[in-house]
Amino acid sequence: MIKKHLGIGMSICLAMTMALTGCGSKSSDTQEGSGNSQNSSIVIWTNLENEAKVLQEYAEKYTEETGQKVEVIHETADIQQFVQATKSADGPDGIYGLANDQLANYIDAGLVEEVPEDVFSDDDYVSASTIACYANGMRYGVPIAVETNALFYNTDKVKEAPETWEELLEVAKEQGGIQFEATSIYYDLGFLRAYDSYIFQYKDGAYDVNDIGVGNEGAVKAYEFINRLANEYQFFGSDITSDTAKGNFQSGQTAFYIGGPWDVDGFNSSGVSFAVAPMPTLNGKNFVTPVGIQVGFVSSKSDNKDGVWDFYQYLMEESPEAVYEAGGRIPAQLEAQEAIEKDEITESFIEQVSYGEPMPTVSEMGQVWTPFSDNMKLMLNGQCTPKEAASYIEEQLKEGIELMNSGK
Repeated sequence: MIKKHLGIGMSICLAMTMALTGCGSKSSDTQEGSGNSQNSSIVIWTNLENEAKVLQEYAEKYTEETGQKVEVIHETADIQQFVQATKSADGPDGIYGLANDQLANYIDAGLVEEVPEDVFSDDDYVSASTIACYANGMRYGVPIAVETNALFYNTDKVKEAPETWEELLEVAKEQGGIQFEATSIYYDLGFLRAYDSYIFQYKDGAYDVNDIGVGNEGAVKAYEFINRLANEYQFFGSDITSDTAKGNFQSGQTAFYIGGPWDVDGFNSSGVSFAVAPMPTLNGKNFVTPVGIQVGFVSSKSDNKDGVWDFYQYLMEESPEAVYEAGGRIPAQLEAQEAIEKDEITESFIEQVSYGEPMPTVSEMGQVWTPFSDNMKLMLNGQCTPKEAASYIEEQLKEGIELMNSGK
């Protein structure tokens, strides 16, 4: 990546000097509602709590190199608070470290600036992380870090990770089963994708929310497989939550568990013998897990957009290893993934990320969770068939989307 931040930073400072104001000082004539002016300090909010201090340290280094003052603030405000804050002269110029499933709401509210083409190259980042930055065919975010689910297995019960779900079932039925929150589409996405289904169809950088896959023939096959796990193998019921599944694995009751990096510390503390592997293949295909991505965006209300993009480039080039060391977040940048010091567990998550994809970056995704969960519970309880569950999920999702859009 060509580094441009020094040149831009020097230009900014030159402009400030010509305006007879010091670098980083606030403009006295910034109008309310227009964000920060060109001769103001840049203010960035971040949801990354453990990493906020490191990001501020890099902001200070950036200031030393360019003369442009930047302040990084740990702030977990919602979208309404962000809107209100942008009306202030010292309001945020953007957020660096936002869960990708929240990005669509900011885009729909007109709060996000499109990413200039030269800020970063998609090819330098994990595919799932760049997909998450697009909406309506346009790129609105920069990828920072990635996480996903993988297969945990008890090494006292299982000597090596199964490569296929068929192998897993053979071992699991003898060694205590597998548990995960099977009523959540977050954990069931891979079953849908293995049978060529999807949530919303993705093509040419955009999701078609009118092309819904959770009720098609492939989805029915996915639900039939999940139903077998519950009612033929009796590995779990509709009442199994992620916490319950985690507790049963931690106590040694079950052989397998589907979870993420956030579970590792707890398992290490509990003393359970475990390892982590990429998910087994299903139906001859890699098991697609949802990749959570931390992204950054520049506020459309900022008066210093070029300066913010330059700072983001600086962070993307310089900080990924330090951010990983501070909070254990796997970099989205491929080169940084190679550079970080990692153990076998992190290696497994990185491999699984390469098979994953983000949840759709559309506001309509918010209408998926409840219909999916409610009807999967009915199916696992024997109150409807997989085919009926598929039909109900799709019908209720369409109704939810229609109701959501009726207020626009």
